[in-house]
Amino acid sequence: MMDAFAQRAGRFRIRCLAHLALFFLVVNAVVRIVLQTAFSSVLPFSANTVPGLFKGVVNDCAALAFALLLPAAMLLAPSDSFLRRPAGKGYAVLILFLFSAVFLFAGFAEYFFWDEFGCRFNFIAVDYLIYTTELTRNIIESYPLGKLLLAVFLLAVGTTVVLWKSICGPRAGMGPEAVPGKGGPGGRLGVFGGLCATATLVFVLFTPLAGDQNRFWNEYAKNGVYEIFSAYLHNQLDYRAFYRTMDKGDAFGLMRSELRDAKALSEPARGESLLHTVAATGPEKRPNVIVVIMESMGNRWLGEYTPNLNALATNGLSFSNMMSTGTRTVRGIEAVMLSVPPTPGNSIVRRPDNGGLFNLGTPFRQKGYALDFIYGGLGYFDNMNAFFAGNGYRVTDKLDFPQQSNTFSNAWGQCDEDLYAESLRLADERFRAGIPFQQVLLTTSNHRPFTFPEGKIDMEPGSRRAAVRYADYAVGRFMRDAREKDWFRNTVFVFVGDHPSAIAGKTEVPADEYGIACIMYGPAFFRPEKVGTLCSQIDVAPTLLASLGWEYRSPFLGTDARGLPPEAGRAWVSTYQLLGFRTGDRLVVLKPDKSAEVTPLAGEARAGAARGQDEALVSRAVASYQCAYDLFTQNEMKERFVASYAPREGHGSLRKNASERLPNPDSRRKGPDR
Repeated sequence: MMDAFAQRAGRFRIRCLAHLALFFLVVNAVVRIVLQTAFSSVLPFSANTVPGLFKGVVNDCAALAFALLLPAAMLLAPSDSFLRRPAGKGYAVLILFLFSAVFLFAGFAEYFFWDEFGCRFNFIAVDYLIYTTELTRNIIESYPLGKLLLAVFLLAVGTTVVLWKSICGPRAGMGPEAVPGKGGPGGRLGVFGGLCATATLVFVLFTPLAGDQNRFWNEYAKNGVYEIFSAYLHNQLDYRAFYRTMDKGDAFGLMRSELRDAKALSEPARGESLLHTVAATGPEKRPNVIVVIMESMGNRWLGEYTPNLNALATNGLSFSNMMSTGTRTVRGIEAVMLSVPPTPGNSIVRRPDNGGLFNLGTPFRQKGYALDFIYGGLGYFDNMNAFFAGNGYRVTDKLDFPQQSNTFSNAWGQCDEDLYAESLRLADERFRAGIPFQQVLLTTSNHRPFTFPEGKIDMEPGSRRAAVRYADYAVGRFMRDAREKDWFRNTVFVFVGDHPSAIAGKTEVPADEYGIACIMYGPAFFRPEKVGTLCSQIDVAPTLLASLGWEYRSPFLGTDARGLPPEAGRAWVSTYQLLGFRTGDRLVVLKPDKSAEVTPLAGEARAGAARGQDEALVSRAVASYQCAYDLFTQNEMKERFVASYAPREGHGSLRKNASERLPNPDSRRKGPDR
């Protein structure tokens, strides 16, 4: 069989690919050793090392099916006669150099990716590769790119020399001149087709070997090339196809029972819907509202570096135990704006048909407010402009900033001071027009490369601590400037983190690492109060609206966190594929193999009598994630759907059977998770 292959593809081509394959395996083995050396606190040299390396080599061999596709195509494309000429020899050397450089660069990139995210390449890498402008500038500003590229170039040159000598060998006739003079393009095309089929089968049938129960050792055994292909092809996940499910009616019934702020209905809600009317708890207030979603502002940073946020928390409503729903900004936007647990795969912010949803801004717009989304970066990133524009907001990103709001920028956009200056300018514009306003701001400064205007704080740019300190400084200046405005006394400010700066732990979903800052401030609207009950980012919108005394109808899954008893605290925490639901003492993790694991968060594992409690907790987790998925995919989060279920005059029940579906006006448009 190998002889037949050699006759069709040529021994020279085989030796080139075999040497590249060997070099690929060596690079990945070296990467693992480097990771152990550099991150020994989580990957110590121990009894796990040898099994991890072995499983890693198996995963690397599977990844060869992808890593060698392009060099194989380049070697199989030219004719045999071309490869026998001097130009063909140079062409082959160039292929060896290019892919040696690619493999080396990927090795360096994996080290820095681990340093940032504590894992091998995954869907985050796919997302960032899509947005090349931000990625390139971020790399240039964060790392010594020139030195890295020089090192890659020199190592690639040395590798090419060694590989070429080994390929040609000491005996004559092993170089490109040995390529047989027969074998047409059809044969070479057939060989390449076979390689593509092999890669497809590997991807469909092969399951990467896991390293250990410890998450870091699992990541250690993975292959970055395979994972980035997998992430690209599985960026959308069908909840019902991959995760544990339950009867649909039971799921919605269970979730309805947990809507603590729902107004009692004279007739029970029918069908599969979470639509409910939130009862007003006091006189209605109509202040302006500015919601600031703060980049990477985990609650662990509140303290030494955040005197301004500390002061707001002391004098306002603060939440010391609020958890983010995920690890990405789009997850934070999704939770704050839509009050929904995360659906597996992409955030709703980045999904098709995500316009016209009932969101935080809907009740404000219904009461005559003007809505503004203001972002210091380029809003096409992560589909943010399209999401906010499609949900009723006027969008302003860095391209719209006037000169006076354009003083400093880096890879991710304008500094926070510029963002807040633009917020003040647009607030003044709305106020002069006599229109109440609700703004959503998204900051950027607390993000690598951690650069900001010099001379603002007593720390040099370049570190997370300095970026946090500057972000807090910008908040302080924003509030001082806002206090000079005529609209300040009638304005509520909400500062909430999108996600913590880093989420890492020895478990796959480190339940205690998702804490974020959340402060609601407005002297005329909030008395000093600290809420310590475990709550979720999806509770921000319901808590804010309840504090204003508004009665409204919505499909929100969150609740007024102030009314949660300590024993009823809960939060949704997730990674890309793992969906977590936690209470004060237990964590449920739903996995895409339809399994569910319950882990005690304190004390020894329970058995016997506790099993029933665990099963009930799993049911709550499944119900919440399944309902969130169904509500979005079946268009029941749409404003038009909510409006069509207005209560009958004189009755509290819904007007239609909630199991009826509204037609999708964009049904001709195809896309995942529709």
